[in-house]
Amino acid sequence: MKDFIKRSLKTTISYGAGVFLFTFFLIAPISMENNRNTWIAVYSFVFFVFTCIFLYKQMWKAGEVEKRENNDINPVWYKGLLYGFAGFSPFFLLEILYFIIYPGMADTVGANIFHAVFRCGFGPMYFIIRMLGYSWYSYLLSSLIMPIIAFVGFFFGSGGKSISSLINERRKEEEDFLN
Repeated sequence: MKDFIKRSLKTTISYGAGVFLFTFFLIAPISMENNRNTWIAVYSFVFFVFTCIFLYKQMWKAGEVEKRENNDINPVWYKGLLYGFAGFSPFFLLEILYFIIYPGMADTVGANIFHAVFRCGFGPMYFIIRMLGYSWYSYLLSSLIMPIIAFVGFFFGSGGKSISSLINERRKEEEDFLN
């Protein structure tokens, strides 16, 4: 149980770091006068990519460590998905609370703060939400991406492979075929 919590926190911390950096440097695209929403979406995409890379590497290492701890026996294939959902659960909770509580709140300072916390919490995925039209399924889809990235990282880490090694193997096969 201790390892489960520790590895789940890697997801929370990885995404939380992306959210923190997104929020900290948000002043640059907000200060743009022309096409502010477009600049925020581009900015969001850049931080989304960095957050995904960071999360993938963290979970890859967790998969590698778990395999080593189990005497090179591959862990259960879906364990990375469990770590991802458990680690992303604070953001799921924020999303559920937002959609339940915020519509009934009056236009107060507390409502504005809650709205700002929610928007910053899903900042790295803003471009997805914007692209899908701010609908309920855009928030649901964006919420599923981080657990899936955690799953992929853990899966490849426990298998001892990486995405780049798979791409390089394919290239080598294509080069061998062409020669």
